Amino acid sequence: LPQPSREANALTALEARDRVTLVRAALERLTPSLRTAVVLRDLQELSYQEIAAQLHLPEGTVKSRINRGRAELARQIARMRDSQDQVLKPGAKA
Repeated sequence: LPQPSREANALTALEARDRVTLVRAALERLTPSLRTAVVLRDLQELSYQEIAAQLHLPEGTVKSRINRGRAELARQIARMRDSQDQVLKPGAKA
């Protein structure tokens, strides 16, 4: 198999860094209760039961917050990407 070029590796690393930056910024826009639930589940990989115990909440509430948090995170990322696309388009108005 051919080895990826240094340029390809650099581009892949840059894209990964951009994704991480985008997700971090989108997470900051979530309410604290949604952000905490999403971070504990998706980044720290705790179980629903562990999150419920840590936050002193019913498991159903935890699942609801994670679901709402993920949906809002996706909306925030889409908005941020749209904003970036508008800035990058030639002739786009600010």
